[in-house]
Amino acid sequence: MPDLQIQRLIEYVLEGESRTLEANPSELQWLGEATDAQFDEFLQALLDTELTAANNPALGDVFRHMMYRLRPWDPSNRRRLPTTTVPKIAALYRKLGPSSSSRCHLLQLLAASAIPYELAEFANLVVEDPPSDAPSALLAFGPLFQHTSYDANQLFPRLLDALQHQVVAASIIDLANFLVRHGLIDPHPGVTRKEQLIALLGAVVQRLARMEEDPTKFAATPEEIAQQIDDAIALAVSLCDALALIGDREAVGKLYQALEVRHRRLHTEAAAALAKFGEERGKDALVALASEPVARLRVLAYAEELNLNEKVDEQFTTPVARAEAELALWLAQPSQMGIPPSQFELLDSRVQHWPGYDEPVETFLFRFTYHLPAGEYSNVGIAGPLTHAFGADLLDLPPDDIYAAFAGWHVEHEDIFEMDAATLTEAQRVEVTRLERRLRDHDYDAIQPTIFGMFLGDKVLVARAVNEGHAGIAVIDEHEPSWFPTRNTSRPIASYEACCIYKGRRLLRAFN
Repeated sequence: MPDLQIQRLIEYVLEGESRTLEANPSELQWLGEATDAQFDEFLQALLDTELTAANNPALGDVFRHMMYRLRPWDPSNRRRLPTTTVPKIAALYRKLGPSSSSRCHLLQLLAASAIPYELAEFANLVVEDPPSDAPSALLAFGPLFQHTSYDANQLFPRLLDALQHQVVAASIIDLANFLVRHGLIDPHPGVTRKEQLIALLGAVVQRLARMEEDPTKFAATPEEIAQQIDDAIALAVSLCDALALIGDREAVGKLYQALEVRHRRLHTEAAAALAKFGEERGKDALVALASEPVARLRVLAYAEELNLNEKVDEQFTTPVARAEAELALWLAQPSQMGIPPSQFELLDSRVQHWPGYDEPVETFLFRFTYHLPAGEYSNVGIAGPLTHAFGADLLDLPPDDIYAAFAGWHVEHEDIFEMDAATLTEAQRVEVTRLERRLRDHDYDAIQPTIFGMFLGDKVLVARAVNEGHAGIAVIDEHEPSWFPTRNTSRPIASYEACCIYKGRRLLRAFN
């Protein structure tokens, strides 16, 4: 008869997306406290349960809490999976099948535990039944990059049998490169497969070249095209690095083909690989890429590694140039704009005290501009103590207020927090009413509270309001109100940004 706790967890999983089980967090936390026998019994119960796609959200929660059981964040107190559970984890992974969005966490479990038996099973599953998409593969391989206390020979050369699966090929090659650089395996596992790797690079580069000519032949939507390009670039970059580490000159011809692809990241990696082979054209191409902000930091790192520092123009090695490169990389991330800006302009730089730092730091504000088919897009970003940009248009603000917006966004303090004004308690609503009266005393009307917060003991209200006939955002505490009129822009400062500026003003004035 299964343990009551196990029964409750199975019920939790079967509820799928509804998940109405009481005390869900404590039910899941039990996985970290269960004995090895209970843990084993729970896995068997999952194997004996009929599962569907509707169960994936709850299964994801369960598998993540299984990971917490191993304490991967604590190297001195890391735990291992019970030996008897490994076959059950593998069986459950296979049972869930490629359509499961949660099963990659099971591979992650095997990678995090990382004793020989688990690693061998991990490699077998990746070869025989790989994850279904690149993000799942990255998650599964992640623990193998986060710690190095394992026998890499349990993974290679077996993992190379999965190079035929493009979804995991880049992760496999990246892992091999990582292990070589950290001295955990020698020679490079790809030495015995160098002809395969060279041919694979040629095939990927050829595909990228065809996609540059007519991407619509490869996918129906812009999102699918972008994903295919990203996957191909990731694999090509990994292959360039691997072939440079292997050091066989047979790869030079394919590396020159990769150098012709217009994508900056691949161009950088191909140039660096050719430079490692002593190719002057590769060295020149690498040094020239320092002028591209999105490639600059990687170029400078390679230039130092290859003793090419003196060839890089000094204007691209300054703190300003490095800060510009940090912002370009951040903006080019898929979670941000997805591509680097067309243009940068330094608006301000200064050394100042910043929340979270003991000593003054260099801070930089850049105006960045995109020239897009739909028109021009510009805004302000920061680099230095953080790298960030808002969706709201900050260009009309003075530099002090722009810095304040970023400082207010960046600060973390237990006595500085905000809440949605629509979700307040009765006592908090009384405070909101009092602060509304203060705004009216300062000639604001049409007041609509949006945010209520605390700033180091002061109660703060952020509200939409009208002042002297102009709409905007007002922020009031026990002192004078701050006013942010709505400007003629499609991306005006809203309550969130106004709150950040308010907090940042107070913090930066106090620190500086």
